[in-house]
Amino acid sequence: MLPRLYTLLASLVTAAAALQATNSTAIAPRVMIVSMFEPESQIWFDQFNTSGLGDIANTSVPVVGMSMLFPHVYCTASHEICQVTVGEGEINAAASTIALILSSKFDLRSTYWLLGGIGGVNPERATLGSVGFARYAVQVALQYEIDGRDVPEDWVTGYIPYGQKDPRGYPTITYGTEVFELNANLRDLAVKHASQATLEDQSGPQAYRAKYEDVPSFKTGAQPPAIVKCDIATSDVYYTGHRLAQAFDQTIDIWTNGTGEYCMSAQEDNAVLEGLVRGAVEGLVDFSRVIVYRVGSNFDRPPPGRTDYQHLTEQDQNGFEISVRNTYNAGIEIVRGIVKGWNCTFAKGVAPDNYIGDIFGSLGGRPDYGLGSITQGKKAKPAQFATRLHQRRRAARK
Repeated sequence: MLPRLYTLLASLVTAAAALQATNSTAIAPRVMIVSMFEPESQIWFDQFNTSGLGDIANTSVPVVGMSMLFPHVYCTASHEICQVTVGEGEINAAASTIALILSSKFDLRSTYWLLGGIGGVNPERATLGSVGFARYAVQVALQYEIDGRDVPEDWVTGYIPYGQKDPRGYPTITYGTEVFELNANLRDLAVKHASQATLEDQSGPQAYRAKYEDVPSFKTGAQPPAIVKCDIATSDVYYTGHRLAQAFDQTIDIWTNGTGEYCMSAQEDNAVLEGLVRGAVEGLVDFSRVIVYRVGSNFDRPPPGRTDYQHLTEQDQNGFEISVRNTYNAGIEIVRGIVKGWNCTFAKGVAPDNYIGDIFGSLGGRPDYGLGSITQGKKAKPAQFATRLHQRRRAARK
């Protein structure tokens, strides 16, 4: 049964690749804007016509396997720029990403992926309305968990890495989605373009930021919005509170070997990135062309004088509107930069100087975190080649 499944998967991937390579009608966007839910996508539809880059809703393309809530990909008339909404949460995002990558309606081999959305923000490194561009996305909740009320006194959390007995250890059991590292050179270019944006602010979030200004470590959180380089915690659980935030800060630090700097939280990023890695293994996308950013809509821990529960339930941070608007404000500058600079910079790609890919080393190279490459530094074989190897091994055992 399993060989048949392997063969079927290989056939599907081979067919998708062949269709993309030979179908002259396939849409080959230069930029794919990835939103997670309706407010993040709607701001693009509302504002894009002011960009001078066309109408993002000019073309509507239905894609099999997308979320029933967001079944279409939208593109400009030139097909240079497209937008997709993958749905909230890790499962929705992963399923939609794979569906898009395998669709014969698109040729995504040279496409830049712009993943942008709102999220929680660490007041030690950024603030409401700030835009954080990631080198690392870390799936922080992929761990054991025991009730925080039952942990030893010197622990800050009930989260324990797989295979360990202490929160401060490195996981010895990995699933492959724990850490993704992105092209740092491309991130620098994205930050350069995004820095041309005027970030919006309002009196509501300004008032809430002021509650943090008396804590020295939260000095940045009390400042106006800014463009920053920092990293993302992915978790399906919408968490808040000092202990959880500190625990996941520690997780990112350990799992990236002290390189990552936690400042934003999200629900979907690692899921989308896993889909893109799998697509890159098959030659359907280029993982060196991925940009991920989040915009702070709510602080991940309360200011002095508030409990975690009050911070979660009292809706007076007022960061939602400016975070949605700054998702567009920063993102459109990147889109414009890629399209305008296509011939001189982006068509050929932006070569990374750092490792890029997952914790397994699936795309080749050796990650400087984790347990080392499980492919001995080589790129994983596409499904059709892996299936042939599997069949040869089975035949040799007979």
